Amino acid sequence: MIKRQISFANHGYQVDAPDPCPICHRHSEIEVTRADLIDSGKGVQVIYRCAYQNCRQFFFGYYSKIGDPTLIRTSPIKPNSSSFPECIIELSPLFISIFNESEEALQIGLTQIAGPGYRKSFEFLIKDYAISLAPEKAAEIKTKFSGAVVNDYIPDPRIQAVAKRSLWLGNDETHYLRKWESHDIDDLVNLIKLTTNWIEIDHLSKSYIKQMPEA
Repeated sequence: MIKRQISFANHGYQVDAPDPCPICHRHSEIEVTRADLIDSGKGVQVIYRCAYQNCRQFFFGYYSKIGDPTLIRTSPIKPNSSSFPECIIELSPLFISIFNESEEALQIGLTQIAGPGYRKSFEFLIKDYAISLAPEKAAEIKTKFSGAVVNDYIPDPRIQAVAKRSLWLGNDETHYLRKWESHDIDDLVNLIKLTTNWIEIDHLSKSYIKQMPEA
């Protein structure tokens, strides 16, 4: 966070301003345009503007009370979507779509919705990958539980290992009690991305082996 001075109704103090910009995601100068009380004086709202020439967007920053510098949230935001290899996009477009929606939910603070969304996205990824390996078993794979798909149709031990842990944490996001209390949604996202990395390695390895057969 960066500090900015705000003033209104004879009050002046410093607050934590957003950094980077929630619209363009650049670490640029954030200008204070105006500040005032909201919610019958129970909160403070600040109108900010990004100074980056190709952005220049206005957005709001919200604070709980006069004198409290802690930024609660900003609005609106433009989600900063993760990028994935082309082979993953082609393999499972619904995984990409659901993952991006979950990422957007997380970035606007909807953590209780984001977790189950990430879990759902991973199910599409791992089932689409399994179907790509055994297309003749597609109907069976679609109806199986994801854990059984990982055990029965994912032969690579590296992919299987990280996929299992993705499911463990994904299930924690949908259950009343958590089993893996020392791990959170950030670990789930990391494991999902790690799984896509291993799938990409598998895809590229098979592609080059096919293009360059041994004499």
